[in-house]
Amino acid sequence: MGTITGIFDQTLVLEQTSVTRYVSLTGTAGGFRLPDPSSGSSDRHFEGIAFPGVTAVPAVIYYRTRHTGKPRFSVRLNEASLTRYTFTDADPAERCWHEIIPATLQNRPTLREQNNELIFGIGIENQSDSLVIGDVVIFYTSNELTIKVPIVITTRA
Repeated sequence: MGTITGIFDQTLVLEQTSVTRYVSLTGTAGGFRLPDPSSGSSDRHFEGIAFPGVTAVPAVIYYRTRHTGKPRFSVRLNEASLTRYTFTDADPAERCWHEIIPATLQNRPTLREQNNELIFGIGIENQSDSLVIGDVVIFYTSNELTIKVPIVITTRA
């Protein structure tokens, strides 16, 4: 909210839209395993994530994990390192996580309206180490009240 004073007998107030939105990542509802059993890849990239109307305020990511062994894993969103953790024998097999996504990094917004990239990575010591990650949801602040949906019109021949 901005305030203008000095030239009027009244204070003028400007209001800006601010709503909470969320993005639920496709392909995470059932969970995905790292390392990937078919390719052996130790990381999973989600590219092209859009946050319409995103504003530079802290956001939050939520996800769940289920591990075997003692893998270490990391989560990165664009340039922001969000999680680095190594499981121990004392950790429960299943766990829910939430991390604050900083508003800015190096004087630039962490989240962009388009082309964001989220990376989950795993490091293993034994072949039995694995991690299933699922239900990934990101909450953020937007200055847009509505979502733009493209209209597709087809003609009949």
